[in-house]
This record gives sequence, C-alpha cells and structure tokens, in this order.
Amino acid sequence: MNYILARVINLIFQIFIALIFIDVIGSWLVYARVRLPDWLVGIFQGVNSITGVVLNPIRRLIPNLGGLDISPVIALVVLDLLRRWVVSALMR
Repeated sequence: MNYILARVINLIFQIFIALIFIDVIGSWLVYARVRLPDWLVGIFQGVNSITGVVLNPIRRLIPNLGGLDISPVIALVVLDLLRRWVVSALMR
C-alpha cells in the first residue's frame, strides 16, 4: 500500500515540476511578445494560476534581481528535495 501511495505522490510532484517548466517557457514567450493563439494563452494562464501557489510566496521573499526571476529554480530544488524525502519515508 505504501508503495502505491509513494508512486502516486511522486507522480504528483513530477507533474507539478513539469508545470513549473511550462510556466517558465510561457513567461519567456510572453516577455518576448510572441503572438500566441488564444487557447495557448489560456493554457499558460491556467498553469500560471496553479504554479503561483508555490512561486508567489517565494517571489515575495526573494528580492528582484533586475528582472531575473529565480523563484522557479528555488521551487524546483525545494520540491525535488521534498519529493525525495516524502517518497523515501513512505518506502520504509
């Protein structure tokens, strides 16, 4: 039972990490003023609202580095460490 739960939690973490990468790519495209289809803009906005739950508190803590947002990097490191800890605790 713990094995299945560990796999599900691991999958949830991996999906959220992938969403952070999608959010970063979307923000680069918006910053570059690339003309995107409306459906793709909607997807990026949805992903941004999901990842904002984790990224926005980090953005409030980390000072602005001249337009460079390092909150996704910090979130990825913390989420990966948390994922490893939770999965290894459940596998014992």
